[in-house]
Amino acid sequence: MRRYSPSRRLLESIFVSVALLAACKASPSTIVSPSAESATESVRPPGTATTRKAVTPFDAERAFKHIEKQVAYGPRPAGSAALGRLRAWLIEELKSYGLTVTTQPFVAKTPSRKFPTLRMENVIAELPGKISEVIIIASHYDTKYMEDEVFVGANDAGSSTAVVLELARVLATMSPEERGFPHTIQFVFFDGEEAIVEWQGDDNTYGSRYFVERLQATGQAKRVKAMILLDMVGDADLSIPKEYQSSAWLADILHDTAHELGYGAHFPRTTHVIADDHIPFLKAGIPAVDLIDFTYGKDEASFGPGGPENAYWHTARDTLDKLSPRSLKIVGDTVLQALPKIANAAR
Repeated sequence: MRRYSPSRRLLESIFVSVALLAACKASPSTIVSPSAESATESVRPPGTATTRKAVTPFDAERAFKHIEKQVAYGPRPAGSAALGRLRAWLIEELKSYGLTVTTQPFVAKTPSRKFPTLRMENVIAELPGKISEVIIIASHYDTKYMEDEVFVGANDAGSSTAVVLELARVLATMSPEERGFPHTIQFVFFDGEEAIVEWQGDDNTYGSRYFVERLQATGQAKRVKAMILLDMVGDADLSIPKEYQSSAWLADILHDTAHELGYGAHFPRTTHVIADDHIPFLKAGIPAVDLIDFTYGKDEASFGPGGPENAYWHTARDTLDKLSPRSLKIVGDTVLQALPKIANAAR
């Protein structure tokens, strides 16, 4: 998942070169001068941001229980019985909100000798609006296959799956007038985001690639006006920079909304480059954004001060005790408050 591979570093170097030549854009991982507002917010301890508007109905404790439910299934890699059980629960939960739920089963070819083919299945829940144009809110719901570790993926992808579920519940209780926009909403849960062997070539994003292929094959791609991807959003020390490849207008709306809500300390004025499920949408010309915290835990005990800033990622330490309901609330509030602005900009 989301490799900073040599090719990724090369891409970043190209971006930096273009930025230097153009002298009008910040390169990836470059700190942009913060405003007075964000400078003030940056001194707040993690998880203590104050809101300047009424909070949304997003229930962080309920969302956290959804993570607990997922973790209780144990490791959930693509094609596993545990993921099948989780999928059945996910479908029933979405149906209980009154949503129309469909699935997209497909068989993926992988480079693994042990699993040369895997049956995968996307889950799609639709909330009709007054118009047929669609805004997608998405997460992957599989965990990385680990042969030597018990990887329960509390943050990756338990947290984002939980937030999308709670967003679905909240939005389903509202009329289009209460939501503040007329668009149809699809809540999509991708299977097979994680690499089966190693994140290179096509060994990744199986579900999102298949989803976009079907959109294009059926002539439905033009209906999708924006795609909001959530991934790794539960870290107690939440920090979500702008993802460099994401559609700039989408990233701007979401980050500006977070700052308006007083959550600016958790949405820093920096950028990073991440490969994730939004990439197939961008390649298809569909506006997409990735909200992801890729600085998940430091391991100074093993590596000393300044050790890896993503030490829990894809390890057995990605567990519930590293997460915070407050982080889920920050992301949920931000997406809910940003949706009317996104819908207005997308029309």
